[in-house]
Amino acid sequence: MDRYELRKIVSVKLKLVRVEAGFTQSTMSHMIGLSKKTLVQIEKGRLVAGWSTAVSVCALFSESRILRTALEDSPIKVIKKVGFNEREQ
Repeated sequence: MDRYELRKIVSVKLKLVRVEAGFTQSTMSHMIGLSKKTLVQIEKGRLVAGWSTAVSVCALFSESRILRTALEDSPIKVIKKVGFNEREQ
């Protein structure tokens, strides 16, 4: 898996993670550092979350059943693996 694939998975699952946690779009956008407008665009599939957003979501919602199933591992482990594997030489 590379960064883009991880960002895409997080983007596709973002709304489900938000609903699983019981958060409104306003609360979720504030938690992960996005505008509500950007969050809505990601949830509708019009944008792919950036790396920082993917890291924030995986860190804050590392216990999410949705993320653990989608990533087939602990979200924190996946972030570290992808991040360290693609570091600049």
